[in-house]
Amino acid sequence: MKKEYNISNTNLFVSNAGHKGRGVFTSKVLKKDDLIEICPVIELSYKEHQSLSGHTLENYTFVWNTSKKNVAIVLGFGSLYNHSAKPNADYIKKIKDGVMVYKALKTIKAGEEITIDYGDMHSDLNK
Repeated sequence: MKKEYNISNTNLFVSNAGHKGRGVFTSKVLKKDDLIEICPVIELSYKEHQSLSGHTLENYTFVWNTSKKNVAIVLGFGSLYNHSAKPNADYIKKIKDGVMVYKALKTIKAGEEITIDYGDMHSDLNK
């Protein structure tokens, strides 16, 4: 049986992030190591992922379980966090529990965009 998680954070909101399009922001100060959000995921097989090729939804998938070549669509605000080479948040994949956990890497001011480093989350699974 998978763990149960409280996934809501009422201090998060989606707004215009300039050239990046939409982004996730916080309405209250978050301190280093604060839990930002726990997001359930929808896991897609390699074959299902291939069927998304060329569709907008393909841009919102994350490498999930590399041993199975699976990807995931992260619910909540998870698929809307923008990339930054100097992120203020990090993520932890909890594959067995089917969730992605987001935590603050440093203090994030109220009104500031929350960003993560995509790393290999969008790796080409065709390789």
